Amino acid sequence: MYRIRLFAAVLVCVAGLGVCAPADAQTAAAVVREGEVASDPIRCWWKADRTALRVGERFGLVVTCAVIEAGEIVVVPNVNQLEPGALSITPFEVVSGTRGDDVVAPPWRYLQFEYIVRLLSDGFFGQDVSIPALTVTYNLQTAGGTQGRDQSYELPTLPMRILSLVPRGATDIRDASGQTFETIGARRFRSSFAFVAALISLVFAGVLAVCAVVLGVRGYRTKHVTAERALPAASVLGGCLGELGEIASSARGGWSPELAHRAIAVLRVAGAVALGRPVTQDVVGSDISADAGQVAVRAGWMHRQRVLLSAPVTSTGIARHLDSGHAAASRQRVNLEPIGAAIGALTAASYGREWPADTSDLDTAVGASQDAIRRLRARARWPMRTVAALRGLP
Repeated sequence: MYRIRLFAAVLVCVAGLGVCAPADAQTAAAVVREGEVASDPIRCWWKADRTALRVGERFGLVVTCAVIEAGEIVVVPNVNQLEPGALSITPFEVVSGTRGDDVVAPPWRYLQFEYIVRLLSDGFFGQDVSIPALTVTYNLQTAGGTQGRDQSYELPTLPMRILSLVPRGATDIRDASGQTFETIGARRFRSSFAFVAALISLVFAGVLAVCAVVLGVRGYRTKHVTAERALPAASVLGGCLGELGEIASSARGGWSPELAHRAIAVLRVAGAVALGRPVTQDVVGSDISADAGQVAVRAGWMHRQRVLLSAPVTSTGIARHLDSGHAAASRQRVNLEPIGAAIGALTAASYGREWPADTSDLDTAVGASQDAIRRLRARARWPMRTVAALRGLP
């Protein structure tokens, strides 16, 4: 840190402790030793956030002063004259202003004032109007409390152009930045807070990743049997619709006993779902073929499974349920009757003595059962399933 020796000698002169002649000033200057640097005790500058403005337009003006605080010598400026209510820069008017926190960077202390200024006059259009020179009063103090006489530092005038791009005396066409110490400090605080939050989030993410790896390795090493989850009713009915659609497409060229047996198996599963009875579900591999009376469907999004469905439902059982007189049976009639009729028609054709020559009634029965299965699937989906449960419907 630079040590200032020159000011000690000057201070003795200005404090009234002795009268210094020009020769004394030379002697004081000689006090500065080799390797030490003499500097002005105070430096001030100001800047506006623009160099051109309109009459009545408000703009920002910032005054910054750097004063020496070298330990032995301290510069004490008179900041009262820089307060917004006391600053006079006619013909400009100070509307408002604030003082920022001092910034200490030894051996300097920086003081900064921010003002909102405007010019109210109709006689300066198209002219260069300068913000008048500003005089800053200060004095020197030593560590022992000795105080010198008041001295002054003068800031030069600051030219402003009224209704023009730049003033005549400007050396740069770019407007000065409006950033101040307060703005820089606020941005630094926000960046520090964001950095700390990012570190905390990274630590939590690392902990969760480690836990996930440990659980994955533990689950991979542990051999256990997991129970297969039963397919929901909507998935079962969707598989039945897909299988019945393929059978109907194949039957366009004519029905056969094999197609009828496949259709009966599908309708039995759909009838079991409509009656609220359990459906046998077996998860098998792709190499296992479906037996008679079973329906093979595929379900699942990420992990596709092949499931064999079967149910012991007959047209007689459906008719007996509909004739039971229960209220639930009457609500299910619109869906159960087409399914039961299709099962009866296909069973009669399959197990009759002769295969019927006209199978148009089979097409009609299967088409009506498809419509019934679609209604059942729509009701089994969310949110219709939730609405039915809230209303207490089967």
